[in-house]
Amino acid sequence: MDRLNRSKPNDGVSEMLRSLRVRTTIFCRSDMRAPWGFGVRAHGRAAFHVLLEGSCALDVEGVEEPIKLAAGDLVVLPRGPGHTLRSDRDAPVEWLDDILHRTPPVDGRLRYGGRGVHTDLICGVFAIEDREAVPILTAIPTVALVRREDGHTWLGPLLEIIKVEVASFAPGGDSVVARLADVLMLQAIRHELEAVTHDYVIFDSQVGTALRLMREEPDRAWTIGGLARAVSCSRTSLVERFRLTTGMPPMRYLTRLRIATAARELGNSAATLAEIAPRVGYSSDIALSKAFRREMGVTASDYRVAALNGRGHAPGGRVNGRASK
Repeated sequence: MDRLNRSKPNDGVSEMLRSLRVRTTIFCRSDMRAPWGFGVRAHGRAAFHVLLEGSCALDVEGVEEPIKLAAGDLVVLPRGPGHTLRSDRDAPVEWLDDILHRTPPVDGRLRYGGRGVHTDLICGVFAIEDREAVPILTAIPTVALVRREDGHTWLGPLLEIIKVEVASFAPGGDSVVARLADVLMLQAIRHELEAVTHDYVIFDSQVGTALRLMREEPDRAWTIGGLARAVSCSRTSLVERFRLTTGMPPMRYLTRLRIATAARELGNSAATLAEIAPRVGYSSDIALSKAFRREMGVTASDYRVAALNGRGHAPGGRVNGRASK
């Protein structure tokens, strides 16, 4: 008989998720008609939004560019920052608390906005029940986005079941949707942990935070001392624990991360090396060019040609000996 779970014995992500317990609270299902917009104040709790139908724009405190969301997308905000969702950039925005006070949800559904295009979304928060597992959230990016169009086979079926349940008004429907949302959050956490850790065994919250910080700001002039201060530990301790977790020192990981980021831009955009260099922490295109060839074994121009022609090196580069995601 085949085993149901074929994960590797030392698969760190599986080990973390095996004991993880998530408890989800759904605020409401929102039936919006353009123009509409609502803001959520920073509250420190892990929040999420699921778009069942329609589209909207998401703005998050500390994130420069707005994020376009489409039907079937799931966004997780693990540290509960202030954020806004709106039908378009010109739509007026009100605080969600004020909207809920003035227009309480009926049968769990909030109806709000004008008479334009319809958007259907579910909003809520979640908590990790096991206190020892809470540091997992530190390794997840400020905005964790799972797009249906990217082909995640688990996302579509879960959302379809949720849509059926929230529309049925059957007895116990709220509990069923809440448990489905628990599964949705577990899947989203797994997706992000795999992307951030590349199968590293991240049980160490400070190493997880260091990884996340470097991935979010590869352009920053990171030093061992700066990283250590950012995660509140000593330089020696961080280097030892980082090497134990990832198999390499922090600055080596940072170099590979920067080159992988540059490789993605070369393969997916028309940006010049001079434009890419400051975005990935290099002072000039010459410095990036030398580092790129040393790390990838090919010149940046040859890599771009091969990537655009769909042969040779795949866009995305390598961070730890595997193609980055």
